[in-house]
Amino acid sequence: IKEKFKMSKNVLDYEPSLALFVPNDNPLLFYIKIAEFSILNLKSKGSLYFEIHEDFGEEVIKMLEIKGFNNLEIRQDLQGKNRMIRAILP
Repeated sequence: IKEKFKMSKNVLDYEPSLALFVPNDNPLLFYIKIAEFSILNLKSKGSLYFEIHEDFGEEVIKMLEIKGFNNLEIRQDLQGKNRMIRAILP
């Protein structure tokens, strides 16, 4: 929840906290769960896309590499912030 101070009021007012925040000691919690679900449910060569927190791009990439994804790519938003990751299941 340490990043709450960086977020705009319109996001904080209309998005549930559960959708926005994870424990500070486990920031990749949902990324890991989604990657594990994808391994079980995507077909070979299936694509996984994440909208990411700008501070965790490299960590998410490393986690996906460990889990066996390839063709990893970080994409930026219109403000030049790391915002999306694409990964392919071999």
